[in-house]
Amino acid sequence: NPTPRRRGVGFLLWTTGSTTTWAFVADPPGARRLLSRAHATTVAPLSKEDSSSASSETQKRLPCSSSRSADETPYRSGFVAVVGSANVGKSTLVNALVGERLCIATSKAQTTRHRVLGVATTPTYQMALTDTPGVIHDAPAYALQRGMMGAARRACRDAEVVLLLTDIFEISGDDAAASIARWLDATANAEAPVVVAVNKVDLLRYTDEHGDPLLGPVASDLVGSEERAMARARALFGRSEKTRDVVPLSAARGDGVEALTETLVGLLPVSPPVYPDEDADFLTDRPSRFFAAEIIREQILEHYTKEIPYACEVQIDRFKEDQLPDRLDIAATINVNRDSQKGILIGKHGRAIKETGTAARQRLEAFFDVPKVFLDLKVKVKKNWRSDENALRAFGYLD
Repeated sequence: NPTPRRRGVGFLLWTTGSTTTWAFVADPPGARRLLSRAHATTVAPLSKEDSSSASSETQKRLPCSSSRSADETPYRSGFVAVVGSANVGKSTLVNALVGERLCIATSKAQTTRHRVLGVATTPTYQMALTDTPGVIHDAPAYALQRGMMGAARRACRDAEVVLLLTDIFEISGDDAAASIARWLDATANAEAPVVVAVNKVDLLRYTDEHGDPLLGPVASDLVGSEERAMARARALFGRSEKTRDVVPLSAARGDGVEALTETLVGLLPVSPPVYPDEDADFLTDRPSRFFAAEIIREQILEHYTKEIPYACEVQIDRFKEDQLPDRLDIAATINVNRDSQKGILIGKHGRAIKETGTAARQRLEAFFDVPKVFLDLKVKVKKNWRSDENALRAFGYLD
């Protein structure tokens, strides 16, 4: 019986004995839109005969380190788990490393709820980055948070390399920084090397148009200089045998991203690509419906305050390409915890949900690169869904 190895949107990879085979599988219209940067059309399942011939042909064309000449740089490939506390910039960094705005990112904590894979492929390496929910230092308050922490732990344990992201604010406080260090020691794969990146150093490097520190005098006094922040980070994380490097970074500005990429790639194992793709543009294993839901949720985070964004979960009810070319038809349900939250989300005369829907539609058009998206939003009360394990399984938070 074939043993499944990797399964993503649009292909299945399995191993039988010493033979590795991969084949495209059928998806609903639009489901493979994000399979690669070049928008491919849906393909039909391979027959047994086609699968056999494809297997032979695929083995010939897949890049492999053993087929590279001795004087070439060996091909490196593997998984990098990007972990850290909430709001330190993990999603922004993954987007910068992949070169696409794949993960939603807002100023609010706990924006990321799921593991999100982003793949960066070049002629010399393939780095499969996993964005993870922010580590919760206190005991999880409800089942949703337990599921999120489970996702972060699994990503950390499965990775060949762990990238721990902290920032200048967290590193300036003893409790939070020590807590994330303990979590990493207890969670990370014992054999996986760790790289620590200290984010937001641009706030210490640059000044505003008046020559004043970007942080302001009070925050600058609290955080100190970049040299002081890096010294604290090295003192805290450098003691671990797992830690290979501690580097400064500004994910938002791109400062240090190229150097960080070189460090991470150098720690990946010599290996053929994890995700083979003949045009080398495979981006993610998540379907288009997932990203549509995330973009709508991102706009809820941007347009609402207090508990409303955290009480919402978005389900895509319909995602299809219209009869006309380059047009998407999307229908979604926004689930909330309580009746009172439904009223706030909709707003007086429906103005609030209309504003959110307009912003979401514009982001969806840009993300899917289509001129027109028809977006239909409805709000539904699903009481206490964050503590309902059946609901959380349906939403993909629990196995």
